[in-house]
Amino acid sequence: MTKRIPQATLLPRTENSFPWGAADRQLVPTYLEKYGYEEEEYLYSGEADVYTLKDGRAQVKFSNAPYTNRFIIRKPKDPKKFSGNVVVELLNSTNSWDVSPMWCLLWQKMLHEGDIYVGVTVRAICTQTLKQYDTKRYEKLSWKNPNPNPGPVNHNILLWQHCLPDCEDGLLWDMLTQLGNLFKSEQGTQIAGKEVEKVYAISCSQSSMQLSTYINVFHETDRVSPVEVPYDGYLTYSGCRMVALNQEESPADVTDEIQMTKNCPVPLLRCVTQWDFKDFTGHINLRRADSDEQGDRFRLYELAGQAHNSFSGAFYRPGYEEIAQIQKITALPHTDITALPLEAFMRQALTNLDLWAREGIPAPHAQGLIEVDENNMEVLDENNNCKGGFRFPQLDVPVATYCSGTKKNDQDSCCVYFSEEKLKKLYPTRRNYIDKIFKAIDVLEEQRFFSIEDADQMKLDTLKLAVPCRNHSSKFEA
Repeated sequence: MTKRIPQATLLPRTENSFPWGAADRQLVPTYLEKYGYEEEEYLYSGEADVYTLKDGRAQVKFSNAPYTNRFIIRKPKDPKKFSGNVVVELLNSTNSWDVSPMWCLLWQKMLHEGDIYVGVTVRAICTQTLKQYDTKRYEKLSWKNPNPNPGPVNHNILLWQHCLPDCEDGLLWDMLTQLGNLFKSEQGTQIAGKEVEKVYAISCSQSSMQLSTYINVFHETDRVSPVEVPYDGYLTYSGCRMVALNQEESPADVTDEIQMTKNCPVPLLRCVTQWDFKDFTGHINLRRADSDEQGDRFRLYELAGQAHNSFSGAFYRPGYEEIAQIQKITALPHTDITALPLEAFMRQALTNLDLWAREGIPAPHAQGLIEVDENNMEVLDENNNCKGGFRFPQLDVPVATYCSGTKKNDQDSCCVYFSEEKLKKLYPTRRNYIDKIFKAIDVLEEQRFFSIEDADQMKLDTLKLAVPCRNHSSKFEA
């Protein structure tokens, strides 16, 4: 099996031309130089096949279609500080422009550890937006449809809305493979500064559906794949059903056998939220048991109380000037999103993925799955929080009801705080509350769901809360 390695070309940043999604131009800027990091952008070009799904296997429909895609990279300035890990995020395309929700969750860990972050465009519609943003900078981007007589685009499916008939989103699968190949080649060593040891793929929402498709079709042990997959592990968040392999076809039904992820030979950590129990996501049909088998290394974490969007994702995104340049309208971010410690959980999940891939230390198992009734609706406890699943400390020692969906945005979560009367009944003294929440944090840290540093920070943050009532003294009571 021949490995195809694309050619990468640096896109220089100038006074008047800079990457879309540059870290220092986000709504809340990240100044990478403060962390000893630098940011670059590359075009990468090669040839990709377009596939169709037949008898559970990917078969080539059109071959050797030329393409040019782009990726943004954030890496240590000093190659000696590079950890050896390249973390590739499939950028989210829900709004037809690239955003990086996983970077929002993980950037502090990656910069602390010396990981290299790569964000790659995964939809043709986003290249159109990039050209609108900076025509000259991105003029060479191309996802041209190799079909000389293209049929109608299938818009009647969950993901491929906003398809471009003269392009082919199905070029993505080989683009992903070849990007991994690139970083494991001599060319990748030159870009990284030293040899790359591990390449992981991460994703959120729609991009997790694309990554799940890639895993199911191209990286299952018992499925004949037309390519040799270069990725050493996967971390997905909120999204697991498959999409179509090309934009003229429909995806497999959610009940189809191929939709069930199984037999992935590298570690796969799948994180889904309470929001993912909505019918159209398909998650309820795709639940499965954890596995430690060498040919099937899998973990499922159902995050109770957590909705689709994260708190940090509201702010670490392209700034208003960038949005204005593509003539889009976006609402002001709001801060009533439940601030469960999702970032801490995801940071440790990436650590656990790396430990499993490098040292063979399996990731921890969640306490169980979210409980559902005969209608597949979440079962609620006496505080109207769902039962079961991975439980943040705030779920077992609650001060609020954690909701999946708000009036402002169905994908945001919120919390409805208990009355002072109820808080005093649950926690007669402040010491009582602190003891319980600290114990819950300690248990999850011992189980390797939180790092020691994040657990300590959670305790400090807890001490700032005025519980059992909001005007309560911050001093401990006997």
